[in-house]
Amino acid sequence: MNISIVLRTVSNLALMLAAILSIPLGVALFYKNYNTLWSFIFAMVLSGILGGLSKLFFRKAEAEIGIREGIAIVTFSWLICIFLGAFPYWYSGVCPTYCDAVFETTSGFTTTGSSIFTDVEILPESILFWRAFTNWLGGMGIIVVFVALLPAMGVSGYQLFVAEVSGPTVGKLKPRIAETAKALWIIYLIFTAALILLYLMGGMSFFDAVCHCFSTVSTGGFSTKNTSIAYFNNLYIEIVTAIFMFICGCNFSLYYQCFQLDFRRVLKNSELRFFAGLNLIGIIFVVLLLHSSQSGSFGSEINRGYYQDIGHSLRGSFFQVVTVTTGTGLATADFDVWPDVCRFFLVLLMFIGACAGSTGGGIKNVRILILLKSSMRELMRVLRPRMVKHVKINGESVSEEIITESSVFFVVYLGFFGVCSLALMATNVDMVTAFSAVSTCMANCGPGLAKVGPMLNFSEIPYFCKWILSFCMLLGRLEIYSFLLLFLSVTWKR
Repeated sequence: MNISIVLRTVSNLALMLAAILSIPLGVALFYKNYNTLWSFIFAMVLSGILGGLSKLFFRKAEAEIGIREGIAIVTFSWLICIFLGAFPYWYSGVCPTYCDAVFETTSGFTTTGSSIFTDVEILPESILFWRAFTNWLGGMGIIVVFVALLPAMGVSGYQLFVAEVSGPTVGKLKPRIAETAKALWIIYLIFTAALILLYLMGGMSFFDAVCHCFSTVSTGGFSTKNTSIAYFNNLYIEIVTAIFMFICGCNFSLYYQCFQLDFRRVLKNSELRFFAGLNLIGIIFVVLLLHSSQSGSFGSEINRGYYQDIGHSLRGSFFQVVTVTTGTGLATADFDVWPDVCRFFLVLLMFIGACAGSTGGGIKNVRILILLKSSMRELMRVLRPRMVKHVKINGESVSEEIITESSVFFVVYLGFFGVCSLALMATNVDMVTAFSAVSTCMANCGPGLAKVGPMLNFSEIPYFCKWILSFCMLLGRLEIYSFLLLFLSVTWKR
């Protein structure tokens, strides 16, 4: 591995982070949050010094970034963004410990949406903006921003793009990878501007509209209100939010194809159809369960009899199923008091997650689809051993390498889920809380069950567990491989 090019590239990103921090600094000045002003200045100076010194000591490397360098750069860049981005929380005093600050920042950049704050409404506007802004940056991927700027720095960015974008396959929208990154960000910006306008039309203040837009298009889930979207009690806002969560849970390359007027190819996309079908079936399933449940079975007076009305059942299930499948985590209801079958079903949907190439997390729908089709093929082979049958996605045969990668990823994902859940339970965290906390963090979803339910937070989780859950969030965002490969000696050999 070429260490020089890794450290120099990471130093460029640290300098870019210093520039990015000037935006929440401006918000602090505008709202006169002088108590947080110096925290952003401190983080900017620290990022600038770290990036400047690295560039000073490491010469510009002429070699291109290979797969080893790409993995190292992406992983170290995320770690740098998290540990430096935590300083505004910690230095301003809104987070009592650096561990809490790291947890909140990791949750922001990985678009998880889990929080340690018990009352977000008392936080300064600059901190609320920084929380939402980390969601927005992490949604498309801060590395994708960096890739768009790489040509000006004389660096090849293909391996960074491959290591950053989620899913088993990565396709180029444009011949040059930097142009692909720019195209993705243009689409992202269009969605952002459109949603801010729609929120304003729904009666949100400009500040709330911007922050909730950042959290929605990134499928991040941070809100400026303690009860999330439920605070507004506005059907229009709920529908608009759910639609954009679904849109941003789909593969962004599909929208580029829409701009190219290639609608036929979009409609034939196997993953999109599977994702839409999964959401539709999930909504119908939860509606029937909620509507048929007997009065008082929810365990909470506020929900008793409420979902007997089919309209209320549909409204609640529609939003909660979409927010879980896309890994957004915004909430309009406390689904932790729903029947156990609904709670378990929503946790299963967390595992599946959104589409590859989206802002969402989870295992990804395309992997699940590949595993289902390959499993069916193996069952058929029991009856017809000589049968030759290809697994097809979008009408094209999937290579055996991708099938193997999907199978291995699934096994490793479940393995880490089990180990991390056991680690939490070893610290006397109850089983439901441990399982749901790990599943929601690895899926970058946000809310869990029991003590980390949608109307609660992670403040009472032990510090040791917060480090584990921060690791789970990063592991889920980097899709495991990028992080784990750094611990193999072969990665560091030239």
